[in-house]
Amino acid sequence: MGLCGDAVKVAAEQLERLWNLQQLIISQRRLVADAKELSKGESLGPLELTLQRVNEDLRSHQLSHEQLQEDKRKLESDLELVEKRIASDEEKLKASSSPKDIAGFQHEIEGLRNRKNLLEDSELALLEKMELSSKELSDLKSQKAQIEAELESARAELSQRLAQMRDENSNLNKDIGVIRGELPAELVELFERKLAKGNAVGRIVRSSCTGCNMNLNSTAMAELSHVPADELATCPECSAIVIRA
Repeated sequence: MGLCGDAVKVAAEQLERLWNLQQLIISQRRLVADAKELSKGESLGPLELTLQRVNEDLRSHQLSHEQLQEDKRKLESDLELVEKRIASDEEKLKASSSPKDIAGFQHEIEGLRNRKNLLEDSELALLEKMELSSKELSDLKSQKAQIEAELESARAELSQRLAQMRDENSNLNKDIGVIRGELPAELVELFERKLAKGNAVGRIVRSSCTGCNMNLNSTAMAELSHVPADELATCPECSAIVIRA
């Protein structure tokens, strides 16, 4: 059960330091994995998608509103033209003494006034649409501003969290370096080789190895019990360095 078949002397305190080293490295791996996942910015996806949809709605509504404005200008132009023609025909009516011409002007003025009434009704309906459209535009702009503020806040929070993770990783590196420096180089080398394949250190708890979560039979437990307390022992199932009670 010793290293390379030879008994390797190891103090209980060193085994505990190896255990702590493993826990720190596992924590660091999780931290790095979490940081990589966070850096993808996927948590911002729902807000970014919502903002995209609002922007699309806003552009579409802006085009519709501009069309209403164009329709209003056209109506106003048509209305102005009709009013000028009415005024012109009324002047001609006043100046005319021919019954035939007077009748003609009166008929044309009546038609123009009907046309004016229709244009004014259309303009009134258009103004109501524009009022509703303006409110919807305002609501969409407010919604966009709110989402942009939320997105900016979420990005700032993400950036802050990543900065915290970098600090945590730096502290973990320091702690890992300290423990490695305290242990014999041969023991650290063995630890790292085992860690590359799985858990390097496990505890024996009620005949079970926490390195592989396997229950050891009585023969394996007997073999472990025969390894002196100050010598390195490994799990017969996963080969992890074991800490015995």
